[in-house]
Formats: sequence, structure tokens, C-alpha cells
Amino acid sequence: MFHAIEIDGEPYWDGGYAGNPTLTPLVRESDAHDTILVQINPRERPEPPRTANEILNRLNEISFNSPLMKELRMIALLRQVADPGHGEGARWAGMRTHRIMTDALADFGASSKLNAEWAFVSLLKEEGRKSADAFLDGPRRGYRQALHGRFRRAAGGMLRP
Repeated sequence: MFHAIEIDGEPYWDGGYAGNPTLTPLVRESDAHDTILVQINPRERPEPPRTANEILNRLNEISFNSPLMKELRMIALLRQVADPGHGEGARWAGMRTHRIMTDALADFGASSKLNAEWAFVSLLKEEGRKSADAFLDGPRRGYRQALHGRFRRAAGGMLRP
């Protein structure tokens, strides 16, 4: 786990290596209306796992993703039923989640998480840039452009101008 960093008075938090923090405290204790999730595990794989190692790797991916997917479903439900007028209900009703992801992750096996070779890290960086650019330039472009400056600063110069 890493501590939150502050950019323009807004806290940004990375869940770290071992697991994702729950989103509920972020909604309850923050005035932010947007949460950007960077998906590092593929939700789906094009082919079913066949070997014992592939099955174990897929089980780990599903186990890591399941709490997040459950919480995203809960947030979607709460946004529909929450009282948008006051207090915590207003926070849930106004909560917006954005996900940055890539299908390229499905090409890598679980062992890639331990690969610290510069060429591989550079490949991941480039894929991250492409995914972030696609996120910023995709549907709802006008709304996302409002997040653009903060997101680029949060990325610490990792994104192209």
C-alpha cells in the first residue's frame, strides 16, 4: 500500500501490489466525484485455461478482480437508489467511476507480474500511454477533457502532451 499523493488539493491513491482498497472510504471521506480505476488484470481471456498452471493463474486473476467487480456493481446500484439531496446519499448519487484498461493484458501470463526487465516495463509503459490516450479521447470526450489536466499531472509526466 502507498500513501495518497496530493495534486491541486485532490488526493490520489494507488491500491498497491497485493490488492485493491475498497472504494467505499473514498466515497465517504472525499469530496471527489470521480474515481479513475486502472485495470491491471484482464477481466476475460480469449481462450479457456487448459493446463494446471493456466487454471491457477486464471483463478488468481478472478480472485483479484472479484471484489472490485462486486463493488462496482454495488456502486451502480447505490447511484440509482441513493437520495441525491443530502449527506452520504448525495455522494453515492454523484459518484462517477472511470476505468482505464487494455485487451493487451490478456496476452501476458501471470509470470509477467514478476518480469522487471527494462524492455518489458517499457512495453507496459507504452501500452499504458495508449490506453490512457484512448480513455481521454474516447466516448464522452468533452467530459473527460475536464479531467484531462489533473489526470496528466497525476501521471507524473508519463503521458504525452
